[in-house]
Amino acid sequence: MTDLETHRPDADGPDGEPAGAGAPPAAAAAVPEPKPGPHTPGGRRWVLWGAGGITLAVLAADLTSRAINAYEDIPSVRRMLNVDLEANLATWWNSTLLLAVAGVALAAALLTGPGARPGRVSWLGFSAATALLSIDETVSLHERLGEVGKSWKDTAGVALPSHAWVLPGALLAVAGTVCAVVWARRLPRDLRYGLLGSLGVYLGGALVVEAFNGWAHKNDHSLTLMLGTLVEEGLEMGACVVALAVLGRYVVLEHDPVTGRTSALLRHA
Repeated sequence: MTDLETHRPDADGPDGEPAGAGAPPAAAAAVPEPKPGPHTPGGRRWVLWGAGGITLAVLAADLTSRAINAYEDIPSVRRMLNVDLEANLATWWNSTLLLAVAGVALAAALLTGPGARPGRVSWLGFSAATALLSIDETVSLHERLGEVGKSWKDTAGVALPSHAWVLPGALLAVAGTVCAVVWARRLPRDLRYGLLGSLGVYLGGALVVEAFNGWAHKNDHSLTLMLGTLVEEGLEMGACVVALAVLGRYVVLEHDPVTGRTSALLRHA
């Protein structure tokens, strides 16, 4: 009988020598040098989930306080949790979300290089406009437009079915939307659609739904007003969370495992 030699290409080299024979030990044990990896979205997800969770908690707290108030009147608690009032928990959270959007836009301005479109001034303008909305949420600047609306009503001799500030506020919203569309033309498509979409949701709550709530208030539809107010605040806060999610895909943090440093950068594609 003849013994047959078993040939294993994965174990032997082309000349029958064991694989790796004659090769420098350092080359055989070489390990690729680690390179800085792309940004990881884990931290961003936690921030967004946290913002969304707090938003839901604020709305749920309003409903809970309404239910408790039906059995035992606690004015201080109701006033603090009522999303329809100013200078309370809901106002603070809505203002905080708007400031967060303004802060990310400010970071984009600082990271924008010369010749980029949109440029640094455009990002600063976006940040300032969002910060102004945050101030309005706190001190109700839009209510000052009520005097203008009443003056228009007296001149036209007609009755307004909702808040007096709605008509001049709508004109400002249209002007602001046109400016936003022009500003966003040079943005990457996903960023452009995301920011304009969040603006549409915000205006839907702050203008359209609040105008409907003004009608419900004037006609004493208390249940409709309660539900409408929750929808209004939910749309405003939700729009801010969406804007943060969109901007978080553009202004990213990248961790370098070699140096251990984390740096901010803009994602242009």
